[in-house]
Amino acid sequence: MSGTTLVPAGPASVPGAAAGPRRRRWCRAGGRAGAAAFVCYLAVALWLSAHDLVFPDAMSRVANGYYVLFSRDPHLAAIGFVWNPLPSLAAIPLLLATPLWPALASRALAGCLVSALCGACSVALMHRLLGRLGAGPAMRLVLTAVFALHPLVLLGSAAGASEPMLLVLCLYVAVHLVDWLTGADPWQLVHVGVGAGVAYLVRYEALAAGLAVGVLVLVVSWRRSRGGKGAPAMALVDTVLAAGPVVAAFGLWALASEAVVGSWLATFAPQYGNSAQVGAGRGTIDVVSGAGSFAHLRYMAEQLVNTAPLAVPLALVGLVVALRRGERALLSPVCVLGSVLAFQNLVFSCGMSFGWLRFQIAAVPLGVAAAGYLAGVLTGGARPGRARRAGAAALTLAMVASLPLAWRAERNPRLAREESRAVDVAAAGQYPMERRVAADIAAMGLGRGAVITDVAYSFPVVLSAEDPRVYVITVDGDFDALLADPLLNGVSYALLASPDTAPADAVAERYPGMWEDGAGRAEMVRQWSDGRGLTWRLYRFTG
Repeated sequence: MSGTTLVPAGPASVPGAAAGPRRRRWCRAGGRAGAAAFVCYLAVALWLSAHDLVFPDAMSRVANGYYVLFSRDPHLAAIGFVWNPLPSLAAIPLLLATPLWPALASRALAGCLVSALCGACSVALMHRLLGRLGAGPAMRLVLTAVFALHPLVLLGSAAGASEPMLLVLCLYVAVHLVDWLTGADPWQLVHVGVGAGVAYLVRYEALAAGLAVGVLVLVVSWRRSRGGKGAPAMALVDTVLAAGPVVAAFGLWALASEAVVGSWLATFAPQYGNSAQVGAGRGTIDVVSGAGSFAHLRYMAEQLVNTAPLAVPLALVGLVVALRRGERALLSPVCVLGSVLAFQNLVFSCGMSFGWLRFQIAAVPLGVAAAGYLAGVLTGGARPGRARRAGAAALTLAMVASLPLAWRAERNPRLAREESRAVDVAAAGQYPMERRVAADIAAMGLGRGAVITDVAYSFPVVLSAEDPRVYVITVDGDFDALLADPLLNGVSYALLASPDTAPADAVAERYPGMWEDGAGRAEMVRQWSDGRGLTWRLYRFTG
């Protein structure tokens, strides 16, 4: 059996027969908190959608799932390989109802429903984790509310972002890792490993969490079985249980990417990959954050201080206290969530990320978990003194007081660039304009495959289309062949956005100059613009 020497449980443990009933009460309370959060997140999602406050990243992930079902060439590989697939896969069952409720696609509500559910589950798991860390019932309730109402969690859960799905899996891993650290049950490592492996199918940051968890399990397992027979083998088995699934997920996803698109890591692809997108926006990013690694780290630190100012200090203090007390429970959230936070900041400092404010989301549960642990330490024991109770109350109030600062950061266009851009896009009427593009093309009565377009940019139009099969899109297997000779293949029109908006448009790259004058192959027949000057043009091929 793995890790045969049990470690005395820290404040998270509940000894004796009372453990079962008490944990059931925790689960019921956490479930109620999660249900309330789901109602809240869903209401906010509907309000944001009604006001066209949509993150393009969230809508594009819904679009990837939509192509699997409703494109000219529906197939699973249409989901794409630049981003990890699970957020788009999770939206597919909801997208089946698009003919009955078009807003599931056109307004990306399918993604919002998925993220709202994930956010609600993360609230329930946060409540459970706080119980494992020793926080009392009242403190668990308050700190869970702080977590649920934090703008990064609330807005991410309502807006269809992929971070809530990553968060719920990281918290799932953290809860089961706490149980292993305090109880040495190897079955908990199965949960840890599966959670980390699935998390990699959501976002690349999970690779850092999987590595950190593997190292922690290796060290703890080795120390537990030190001096026993077969200690290295036991430590290796534990590590494989915890980290093997994330390694397998990484390898299988890379293998699928190589087999389908010819690239082991499509996120580094030169045309549509994340690296290419960040490179295209590097000038704009550097204007805000400053150029160079040091400037980028300073910018990320400023974001962190304004969204979760207590997270890192409390985590460090909590680690010191835990080590002095010989307790290991806090190592779990610090390892899982801290590695995700460190990965995001490191990637941005290396110039490989946009540095959106939502990338700091792991700091929120990290700070809440550390506060819960420290509050539990202060109030632990049979009869905690008045000073200790006051200290725990002050710590909890400090977490509550940090919420207004985080909400103010969401309104700061320098720190919350993506959110500010979403407000500008809504004010300019971009999405209504793109829905009008889809409606006007539908009114032309065109047949299947009549319009060719690059959905890396035109996905809002295709999602709003009455019949998406009218469009030849980049994920279709015959896209390149049809683009090479459109008229011969029955393609009559091309839909393009202005080059400043679509710098790597496949149609414009195949026919240089088409945006300006048709490149001698087409003539413009229609143009649409929003309040910011974002323009779409429809060209008819003439030769």
